[in-house]
Amino acid sequence: MGRQHANPCIVNQTGTHPLRSIPTWSEEQLQEFLFANPRSLPLDEIDNSFGPLIPICRELQTDAGPIDLLFANPSGLLTIVETKLYENGDAK
Repeated sequence: MGRQHANPCIVNQTGTHPLRSIPTWSEEQLQEFLFANPRSLPLDEIDNSFGPLIPICRELQTDAGPIDLLFANPSGLLTIVETKLYENGDAK
């Protein structure tokens, strides 16, 4: 499959709107956004049995290192989210 060369857009009931780029976020800003907006995570595309997500904590310290984001659902299933920025060498 070739590389996409189209301009991304949002299509909704009010029409088609070009998708604007946002300023570069820090990893902390990304974590804050996801923690405050768990519905923005594409859980239905991964495994919807873990939703809806309820934020529990950020930067949970463990023996293996910190967990960036920890969520649970009403049934008690846990979801761990690791955030990496594209610019971060560990992300590649």
